[in-house]
Amino acid sequence: MKNSTFKQRNRVVFRLVLILFAGTLLGSCEDEFGEVNKTKSMFQDGTGVFIINEGNYGAGNGSLSFLNFDSLKIYNGVFQTANNRPLGDVPYSMTIMNDKAWVVVNNSGKIEIINLTDMKSTDTLAGFISPRYVLPVSGQKVYISDFYSDKVAVVNPQTLQITRQIPVGRCSEQMLLAENKVFVAFWSNFPYPSLENNQLLIINAETDALSDSIQVGKEPNSMVLDKNGKIWVLCSGGFMGVEFPTLWQIDPKSHEILKKLTFPDIYTSPTHLCKNQAGDSLFFLNLDIFGMPVNAANLPETPILQSEGRYYYSLAVAPGTSDILLSDAIDYQQQGMIYHYSAKGTLKGSYKAGIIPGNFSFN
Repeated sequence: MKNSTFKQRNRVVFRLVLILFAGTLLGSCEDEFGEVNKTKSMFQDGTGVFIINEGNYGAGNGSLSFLNFDSLKIYNGVFQTANNRPLGDVPYSMTIMNDKAWVVVNNSGKIEIINLTDMKSTDTLAGFISPRYVLPVSGQKVYISDFYSDKVAVVNPQTLQITRQIPVGRCSEQMLLAENKVFVAFWSNFPYPSLENNQLLIINAETDALSDSIQVGKEPNSMVLDKNGKIWVLCSGGFMGVEFPTLWQIDPKSHEILKKLTFPDIYTSPTHLCKNQAGDSLFFLNLDIFGMPVNAANLPETPILQSEGRYYYSLAVAPGTSDILLSDAIDYQQQGMIYHYSAKGTLKGSYKAGIIPGNFSFN
């Protein structure tokens, strides 16, 4: 157990050092697009997943890839190929609404709105400091979280105008809509060191006003809504083991804490909480990949997939098939890898993506 703890701590340190220094190096592969899509409907109608490649901080070499589940082929650099310009500095997340993709480009302070039929950019939204996620709230508004702002922006998707800024008093990260409320994770207190980053902020989705908050564990990094309409929140516990990581189940109606599961090792750092299509099983990344039913009384002890020496950077579970997608940033300089497993753990394919493949978005 002691050796496992030190190995985990060393891996966390290794990842942080690579991220901090990646932006100072220029190991760019911008001219290596791999197979490039030439059709007009695959991204919209084909079954697959977009990979948001963050690129090196400050280098502006982020990109977008698409993995087609039908052909089991990956198409790299799809935005740059369609628009003859790079996507920007640190693409971070992507939300699909109807026939458009909203790609948040964090360090560029913008959101690219892309037509899924041809991957052409139709609009670029500015006015953000460090945007992180887009959440559709209704047909008339979407929320935009922001790392360096103490407000959540409200955007009208029809006019593409920022109509309101909701004061939340701290930075905002992942968001989830439930019971006509938006639950917002306060993940990092780096911009606000006097505040404890262990809160879920609750915004009334009708009035666009902060109405309540719930205290959870330190660094809530991901959330899902299960088949019973309950929220699950995964908290890493803070960098280098400030407190034990935890997994929480919350009733979005009453805000009651229904369950708190504590990880046994303070130096573990679980991330990327996901669910399957049915919403009856949860998955997360903790060096290895773990799965558990939502009615489990305890955290799983045995992984469903071993890391096999890789430092996985992100995890996603495909709707419909529950296939497992994993990314490996390798050394944070060269093109990263995507590993595609079936729900039963059989490797279906491995593919080269862009530099630092991060979040996934299914079409």
